[in-house]
Amino acid sequence: MSALLSERRVVSLIILMLTVGLILSTFGLEFSDLGGAFSPMFFPRIILGVLLVLAALNVVIDLLANDTAKPIELLPVMIISGAFLGYVLLLPTVGYFISSVCVGIIILLALGLRNPVQILLVPVCSAGALVGLFNHVLKMPLPNSPFFWWI
Repeated sequence: MSALLSERRVVSLIILMLTVGLILSTFGLEFSDLGGAFSPMFFPRIILGVLLVLAALNVVIDLLANDTAKPIELLPVMIISGAFLGYVLLLPTVGYFISSVCVGIIILLALGLRNPVQILLVPVCSAGALVGLFNHVLKMPLPNSPFFWWI
């Protein structure tokens, strides 16, 4: 029984169950008539749907993989958790773009990536693409930065 319940498999199942719970919590919510606009749950459901597919694939892969005991590394988890806490606190002050790029760099460094081009390019391009999509295409502005108000 312990071979089936490795740490990785348990975490994968927890993520899958949490995702299902979050998706189910978005149904049945009532909003005032928005005049033909998308429901406020439109984008969260899309993101949660993608997360559900990825979580299900992760569970399948973890169940098919042969697990070997590995030591638990808590330092990257603590660094990433602290980065997300800082992200939530800094988002209203410095805006979406700067805080997202900073947390992206911290996460990539915590995960062991050492290529400086990738460390800078991935967060800048990801945050920039989302700013472009939401601010300019969908006209749903993300929190502005006091330094980069034009994006």
